[in-house]
Amino acid sequence: MADSIVSFVVAKLGDLIAQEIVFLQEVADRLRSLRDEFQWMQAFLKDADGSIKRGNERAKLWVSQVRDVAYDAEDIIDTYIYKIHQQRRRSSTLTNCITSTSQLTILHELGNQIANVKKRAEEISANRSKYGIESVGGTSSDISIITTTTMSFNRKQNHLDVEEADVVGFDKHVKTLVKLLITAEDQGPHQRQQLAVISIVGMGGLGKSTLAKKVCSNPDVKRHFNCQALVYVSQAFKTREILERIAKCAMAMSEKKMKELSQEKLKEEICEYLKERRYLVVLDDVWTRDAWDMIKDVLPEVINGSRVLLTTRNSDVGVYADRQSPLFKLQNLGEDESWDLFCKKAIHPTNSMEKYCPSHLESIGKEMVAKCGGLPLAIVVLGGLVSRKEQTVVEWRKVLKSLKWQLQEGEDQISPILDLSYHHLPYYLKPCFLYFAIFPEDEIIDPNSLIRLWIAEGFVQARGEETLEEVAEDYLQELVQRSMIQVAMEANYFRDGVVYQIHDLILDLSISQAKVDNFLHVPKNSKEENSLHKTRRLALNGNEMNSYIAAGKYSTNSSQSLRTITCMDMKVRTSKMLGFLHDMKLLRVLNLHGTFIKKLPSDIGKLIHLRYLGLRWTIIKTLPSSIAELTNLQTLILVRSSINVLPRGLWKMGNNLRHLEGYIFSIKGTPSVESLPNLQTLSSVKVGPWLLNGLGKMTSLRKLSILEVTDTYAEPLLDCLGKLNNLNYLSWKASFDGIVPSSLLSTSQSHLRRHLQLQEVSLTGRIVGLPESNRMNACITKLSLILSKLEEDPLVTLGKLGNLQFLDLIDAFVGEEIVCLERGFPQLKELALRRFDSLERWKIEDQAMPKLRHLFLSNCQKLVMLPDGLERITSLQELTVVNMPDSFNQRLRVDEGEDWGVIRHIPSVTITMRSLGLFIEDQEKHQ
Repeated sequence: MADSIVSFVVAKLGDLIAQEIVFLQEVADRLRSLRDEFQWMQAFLKDADGSIKRGNERAKLWVSQVRDVAYDAEDIIDTYIYKIHQQRRRSSTLTNCITSTSQLTILHELGNQIANVKKRAEEISANRSKYGIESVGGTSSDISIITTTTMSFNRKQNHLDVEEADVVGFDKHVKTLVKLLITAEDQGPHQRQQLAVISIVGMGGLGKSTLAKKVCSNPDVKRHFNCQALVYVSQAFKTREILERIAKCAMAMSEKKMKELSQEKLKEEICEYLKERRYLVVLDDVWTRDAWDMIKDVLPEVINGSRVLLTTRNSDVGVYADRQSPLFKLQNLGEDESWDLFCKKAIHPTNSMEKYCPSHLESIGKEMVAKCGGLPLAIVVLGGLVSRKEQTVVEWRKVLKSLKWQLQEGEDQISPILDLSYHHLPYYLKPCFLYFAIFPEDEIIDPNSLIRLWIAEGFVQARGEETLEEVAEDYLQELVQRSMIQVAMEANYFRDGVVYQIHDLILDLSISQAKVDNFLHVPKNSKEENSLHKTRRLALNGNEMNSYIAAGKYSTNSSQSLRTITCMDMKVRTSKMLGFLHDMKLLRVLNLHGTFIKKLPSDIGKLIHLRYLGLRWTIIKTLPSSIAELTNLQTLILVRSSINVLPRGLWKMGNNLRHLEGYIFSIKGTPSVESLPNLQTLSSVKVGPWLLNGLGKMTSLRKLSILEVTDTYAEPLLDCLGKLNNLNYLSWKASFDGIVPSSLLSTSQSHLRRHLQLQEVSLTGRIVGLPESNRMNACITKLSLILSKLEEDPLVTLGKLGNLQFLDLIDAFVGEEIVCLERGFPQLKELALRRFDSLERWKIEDQAMPKLRHLFLSNCQKLVMLPDGLERITSLQELTVVNMPDSFNQRLRVDEGEDWGVIRHIPSVTITMRSLGLFIEDQEKHQ
């Protein structure tokens, strides 16, 4: 973590020198010297990244001191910039003499502070060699920290695994993997016998190793492979040890012979031996591509059905090892599976017939198990802990109250297993991961919000010609690949993109590590005092934190170091919040989500370092005029707030504003010559005079949502769109009587020819008719047509869009019959038909919608029955029926309805009547 902090300070020093070189004069040399010192520290920390062992107290102390001095340097720089900004604001009313005196005072103070920090930095650098904290070796993979006692993580000795016996829910996984290993794939007589690598992927503690062992012990696997080897690779692997393990397991080679062979000779013997056999090599706990590269040389590419079974936390490693074999992604246990596993480990049966938890303990037990989040390792640890307690309500309640501590610090210690995932992250991902600590448990995480926060915090560094958002998206995907965060829900027609969730135990890891690194403080309760020195970030979640703000738990010194305040779902009094924020002059992020405050500080413009301002779900009605002074602001979120007009000062906010999301708002005034050229998101804004001179200049726009478009503004708006070459999302909502131009879906019009990258389109309002199919924008992947009231069947034309994946139609057709033509909608995954008031008949022709996963039908009151041909869509996983006629619903009844044969192949069928609040049927896995 310290390396990313130092990196940030180095960048700030460079920016300060470049921007203020004339004014800084002789102090610039001191700043350059300090920057050089930090660059050396930064280089050392990056080289040693991941090599500073947890047990090395000297190294930990040194890193802590580096972090603290870097924080001090950052405070000095930001305070200097703040003071200069304030002084320049007053300069118009002060005499030149006073202005000059003020500048000299600030400059003199800066010089003294820089000198003090430089002296401390030099002392800390000297301590690195003085106390034996040096990096040795030529490459980062060879680096170690010299200590009196070498600390290392021994995979075999310290590995805490899920017990091999009676692992609930693994039998089906074993069957699947056995089939993958021993069954010839249908790829031709030679290809199907080539060496394949099957990778089991998942977060630490899911039981990947246990599953791999169970697969190896399967009788069919033992018969199929006449040569097997199980090898622990681990994070700190040694090639020689791995080779010896393979030689011992596969060849029964003696210790004496192994010692006589050089490493190269050992490789040759293993390779020659395996060439003559159908082998299975299990590589357990592979962390990096380098590890695979060092091992694969001894695994010959024989064409006899040999296999490699690999377990890893990083899906990228699995893909790298074999791009043709699908990953086997191990998921958390379900609720029932988690409970069964817990009972097997926790309950002491008094007789052979007793298998289940006593009824008086069941509710407490299930509450404990829920906190494990389906992680087998945590459930096994919890079961072992409970098994040593009396089976009484009193004893189990004690465990429940201390559960988080027990899981982290108990004698079994899950922490070392999960900690490895964090310590193995590259330096640039560590602050991104720790940032998850700001979220409450079980929070659904929107990737757009997360990415913008990362950028505002300065975690994301420029890379080539990519935008910071594109780089941050790569960061997020890398964390997903490393199993540090999980996909909660995929994109669908109701949601623009994927959303994420973090496992509770991984969240606990981020919170505890963030506290250790002084990175972020998450108070456990409102009575907790701030014991951290110069904490950079504070996360307050839930109404119980109201009294934390009211009590003023943060001292002035602490608040002046804060860069981030995030408050979520707190109905705090406005006066208390304003008082709390009063002394926080260096904030970069202020997120007041759901606080229901009524106004912002009138002098909010003084927060010149502010990059992110989140006012979602507040009841603020107006923004202070000083908002225009926030020239560094990158993201302004007003969604679900009461703000419906933005001040004309918005146009003066400069080049840094990147994302502006509101809730049906308008903008006063008219743009300047170059207004908001770097704006990427403009959401839910009404048309107005600003559009004529402003929108066409926002050439960085990628997402535009525009409201109340009248016929007067339609043509000018179309002209502006022709200049937005980066636009890939467009939402156009016409005024009450306005017409939506069908050319928005076409590439034939000159002003839209350049919009080949426009992929997501939402159009609300009447459309006279769709363009001809050969003129439709073939790049569209997601389309919503709302209140279109088309007179011709839209499915005939839309079915020819070869890349369309999500289609949502709401009151889009006034006719009686629709048809999905043969081979239509080749890529469609989700289809929603809502409020088709006149629709009576629907037909699906052969091979239409071959990839459809979810069908949603709602409020089609004249539709008699499901279409013929639906039974041929074998890909369909979900059917959701809402507010459909009772006669329609009766046809879908299990085994009895006339349409049961059409839907019996669908795993999940849900039928509801929302208007009555009545749940009729939820049919799950009914086959």
